[in-house]
Amino acid sequence: MLIARAFDPDFLQRLDALTLGIKRARTIRTGRRTVGRVLGPGLEPEDFRDYSAGDDLRFLDWNTFARLEDLTVRTFRAERQVELTIMLDTSASMAVPESDDKFGLAVILGTALAYIAMGENDSVRLAAFGGSAEKSRWLTTPSYQRRESFFAFRQFVSGLKCQGDTQLSMAVADLLRTRHHPGIVVAISDFLVSPADYEDALTQLLTARHEVKVIHIVGDREYTGFYPPGAYRVRDCETGELREVVFGAQQSALCRQRIEEHSARLANFCERHGIVYSRAFGASNLDAIMRREFPRLGVIA
Repeated sequence: MLIARAFDPDFLQRLDALTLGIKRARTIRTGRRTVGRVLGPGLEPEDFRDYSAGDDLRFLDWNTFARLEDLTVRTFRAERQVELTIMLDTSASMAVPESDDKFGLAVILGTALAYIAMGENDSVRLAAFGGSAEKSRWLTTPSYQRRESFFAFRQFVSGLKCQGDTQLSMAVADLLRTRHHPGIVVAISDFLVSPADYEDALTQLLTARHEVKVIHIVGDREYTGFYPPGAYRVRDCETGELREVVFGAQQSALCRQRIEEHSARLANFCERHGIVYSRAFGASNLDAIMRREFPRLGVIA
């Protein structure tokens, strides 16, 4: 199971040299170089700009004034203060089929991103969502910044159970009820909800000025639709609805088609709204997923 690997020292060592880039904090000023952190009071000199009335005189560059009789102000690079929330779908569908280990894949990708971000002392928390139509199940850890605190996530993750409905919109509403600065939100889910639900949830996050990233989890068997041919009685693990189905080559092809259509619609919505969309199809493909999708999610070496 991939959850065990999420806290394995050998796995984490592979992540040590990686950094999570921050688009939201990027500042561009005419005639100045682009920086990937927030500008403000800090310790590291960053740039110069022309003096304006009201600027702190302590930051005047007297050497420039002596040579050019020009009033310029030295600016400094502030420590970036980014809040990263990683939302893990713990609805019942994330545990089905059991052999696909969809939830394990979600956890290892989410905790890997947390570990990478904590290397820059970003504020990171994990959250779990699911529930029923009547009540959302929203659980969250405290925020941690240093990698020394990373293993505090282990107890939280080990206590999670996949049950109930997805309830993504309700989970986002719970998230936004807590007062936090706009930051980065990574939603990791199989997104087996109506498009109206995930579109509403993601739009809420954008409206609150969060930078949003989506990791779409799909299981190996779920994608291929490969089941021994025959008649099945299938129960929806979230609603309890029973259906009689007959599986064969045609039904397997139909499963793949519907997954692709579902993925394409979600990806198209994300593209139109400036959301990063990442495909994580198959726990057996973990290494390939990380090589291909982590750069897309902003992870740089």
